[in-house]
Amino acid sequence: MTATNSIQSIMETTLETIKNSIDSNTIVGNPIKAEASVIVPISKVTVGFGIGGGEYNKNCEMETKFDTNFAGGSGGAITISPVAFVVVEKGETRLISLEDNVNLVDNILTVTPKIIDKVQKFLKHDSNVKFQEDIDDNAKKHKEE
Repeated sequence: MTATNSIQSIMETTLETIKNSIDSNTIVGNPIKAEASVIVPISKVTVGFGIGGGEYNKNCEMETKFDTNFAGGSGGAITISPVAFVVVEKGETRLISLEDNVNLVDNILTVTPKIIDKVQKFLKHDSNVKFQEDIDDNAKKHKEE
């Protein structure tokens, strides 16, 4: 067995172990139903690993004979940190951040459904919306000034 094949074997084993440890549910967790709301945890995953190896000098005297003169190893770490929770309650979606820098996303998630609702009402020409009349009235006022 050559050193290249051995390092490749160690790398494949390490990456397979990492792959089996993390899936999409690790980052976006399973929904949790609580009374009238649904809570979805959001996590940050950090992965680090190192792999190395090498061959012994083929001419060295060894007391025990091995099939290969390769030595190698690998090490790694996985960190999973919760960063936020998406909360759906009474038709509204909120992002509750555990970090300070996500307030913009929270505001967008909170305001977007309200904007969509207003645009839909406008497009349906709701009886409460007299858009063309408002434009005409504004135009008359500006001409008078």
